[in-house]
Amino acid sequence: MRKTNISLLLFFITIAVSCQKGLYSESKRNNRRSEAVQEAAETLSQFRGTSPFNLDDERLLLWEKFQFYSDNLENTTFKEYLQKPEEEAVKMEDSIPILYLYREGFNKVLYEVKNSKVEHGSTLVWMLYNMGFVVKTPSGCFGIDIDHRLAEQLEPYLDFLCITHNHGDHYNNKLVEAMINQGKPVLSNFYEDSPGYVSKTAASYQIGNFTIRTDLSDHLANPDFPNFVTLFRIEGGDDSGNFSILHCGDSGFNPAHFKNVEGDVNMVVLRWGAPRENNILGSGQGQVLPDYAVLSHLIELRHKPYPHGQASITKTLEHLPNVNANTILPFWGEKMTWENGEMY
Repeated sequence: MRKTNISLLLFFITIAVSCQKGLYSESKRNNRRSEAVQEAAETLSQFRGTSPFNLDDERLLLWEKFQFYSDNLENTTFKEYLQKPEEEAVKMEDSIPILYLYREGFNKVLYEVKNSKVEHGSTLVWMLYNMGFVVKTPSGCFGIDIDHRLAEQLEPYLDFLCITHNHGDHYNNKLVEAMINQGKPVLSNFYEDSPGYVSKTAASYQIGNFTIRTDLSDHLANPDFPNFVTLFRIEGGDDSGNFSILHCGDSGFNPAHFKNVEGDVNMVVLRWGAPRENNILGSGQGQVLPDYAVLSHLIELRHKPYPHGQASITKTLEHLPNVNANTILPFWGEKMTWENGEMY
């Protein structure tokens, strides 16, 4: 009995010391963060109190701060960061505001995807980064265009993965390989190691309760890249509240390329609201009528700042009135809920 008590005491002491070390480590990291990163953390905290469904002055002002942080990072620095060992990457995140936001957005999505219980008749949608989204219903979870330094950590929680096209800002090799190693479908028009789920023509799939239809489009209306982008229309079934999403990737938004994915849809993922994106919005052939339009591809850190690569938040806001749907402008890590025929 005495030995047992001593063993238990030693066990609890070990746990307490470990917790203290963890707290000290986190506290130490907080203390070494630059003033700029601490300011970014405060900005993010304020932003989390706003809603992607309400583009009021407070939210737009915070968005402009994110744009400022992004514009102050050289795209070459971001590419170097992606290749750094974890310890060096963390140090960069503690000194560069936009990299801090990049990590925090992922941490939030990973935690919530792992721990959120989805009620019957509803669907959760997270924006991860760039055009990357994670969608979770009561019966399954999938990702579209997931690109992040830490993306492979999502594999245990994804049932399948969709990739619109073969550009590095729309998928992550480590995540793709992790999915394949676990025998999980990777849907694309180029990745041959997922037989049965690669197609260079319009296709249809059934995975669990998810019904998937695709079509092929050029890349940003560039005739040199015909059929380069797969459009994914995914319907979640009864338990999801019959939620449907259409992800357009970097398409050229020509209705002729949307015929297999046309029709009413709850959420359409556009790019950044350029006028030509309205071409697919409507009730004609090759058009869609969305309940909500999500603008994405705004801050992609491999690209140089506007006008040399990245989209501009300011320009996006100028185009917002031209997107004929309820428009959502989410940032990394934000969650949207579909329930009773509405998103909030």
